[in-house]
Amino acid sequence: MGAGPVGLVAGIELARRGVDVRLVDKAAGPRPGSRGKGLQPRSVEVFDDLGVAGRVLATSRSRLAIRKYRGRVVLGTSDVVPGAPEPTPSTPYPRTVLLPQWRVEEILRERLADLGVTVEYGSELVGLTQHDGGVQALLHTASGSESGSFSYVVGCDGAYSTVRNLLETGFLGQTDETVRMLTADVEVSGLDRDFWHWWPSADGRLLALCPLAATDAFQMQVGVDADTVGELPIEQIQKLVEERSGRSDIRVRRVAWQSVWRFNVRMVDSYRAGRVFLAGDAAHVHAPAGGLGMNTGIQDAYNLGWKIAHVLEGAPEALLDTYEQERLPIAADVLNLSSELIAQRVRGVVPDGAHGNDTLQLKVRYPVSALNGSPRSEHAHVQAGDRAPDSQVFNPDGTAVRLFDLFRGPHTTVLAFGSHSSHTADALVRRFPEHLKSATLLPTAEPTTPHFTDREGSAHQDYGIAGDTLLVIRPDGYVGLRATDPSETDVLDYLRRFLPDQRSGR
Repeated sequence: MGAGPVGLVAGIELARRGVDVRLVDKAAGPRPGSRGKGLQPRSVEVFDDLGVAGRVLATSRSRLAIRKYRGRVVLGTSDVVPGAPEPTPSTPYPRTVLLPQWRVEEILRERLADLGVTVEYGSELVGLTQHDGGVQALLHTASGSESGSFSYVVGCDGAYSTVRNLLETGFLGQTDETVRMLTADVEVSGLDRDFWHWWPSADGRLLALCPLAATDAFQMQVGVDADTVGELPIEQIQKLVEERSGRSDIRVRRVAWQSVWRFNVRMVDSYRAGRVFLAGDAAHVHAPAGGLGMNTGIQDAYNLGWKIAHVLEGAPEALLDTYEQERLPIAADVLNLSSELIAQRVRGVVPDGAHGNDTLQLKVRYPVSALNGSPRSEHAHVQAGDRAPDSQVFNPDGTAVRLFDLFRGPHTTVLAFGSHSSHTADALVRRFPEHLKSATLLPTAEPTTPHFTDREGSAHQDYGIAGDTLLVIRPDGYVGLRATDPSETDVLDYLRRFLPDQRSGR
């Protein structure tokens, strides 16, 4: 339920695994507006796996300087994420990319359509009843009422989630009615598009205008009075711009979309009620700073989609419990970070990159997950629960290939460093041919084998490999198991925690 970025990612994850999906949204059509405008590197990696990263990068920008003013006087210029690294073999997308949320949704809808699924707009959920083996959902559509039975329901329907309300799930947190900000997509004259323009103010009367890539619009954020509600006329928005900037040459020509935001930070205490799940803003509402709400929601859906698909095919039901176990602590951490960032913004503090690595979300991990099949240690190498890095290796014919290309779903990957692990990996693939693929990486080429060569050593270095090692890479790009001198039986026992039983099915 809900066809924003979170619902669309959930739909893609399920549909590309052959699950029959209905994606419904009570809105009459796609929502306008930038809303969120930043995709963090980890989300771009998710989009790489979903096959849409190329389109995202072609219509976005990843380098934009913030220019801070007092009136017409330039006080300073800094990068959006100061000190952000350049691409490396392990991290091909190291920077935040900026593009309006409506464009993200457009790209995801097209990918979903490629998989044969179209969003059903104008369909409102009005009732849910759970029973053994399914969920009965009552929908109101343009053609009347409709009742349908579904194996699972995922509520991705935003901060005012109907699914959450029908579940009567608590939504704990705080709302500060004294802090309000107008966010709008506007066309203006008098500003260049090479900078994100900021007029900070210690009293919360910030003005910021960010050019939106591949459009003629800027996203405007401006602090407004606590009693501001509804849409403001263009004349009043123009007045706000003049007051906050101290300039009369910046002219608002058109307002394409606007929304008044209030300081509202909340989250549920449970992501699941039987066969119904919550994701994105339906589960956690964030302050609009760092692009963290949309990105956290995207990664919720990415975590959940493959698990539902596997259970439908015969994987243990307990796999679904790991969704909340893994994602709820992440949302709690992000709520704290986004609240701190918006509090700084309200006080007029321009981003200085102090939380840059935190907002990029590349360090998100699941250290205590029940899906971790090997113990964690204090060593620096990649271990169970960590993001699996990318790297460049080489085919037997010498052509380069990325590990992300080998991981790209919807399968689980067994990554073997060494001949013993390679034999184990091949034996496992024969047991799970529909859900498992293997790749063997050797330091030097062996002409008689089809293995990949890590001739530059980057993969061995990034994964901390010193000898024969086997890693299981989950469908969502996290390491599930790391083993030296691996036993086929031990790895097989681990895989049975989450791979579908080949004798079962939908």
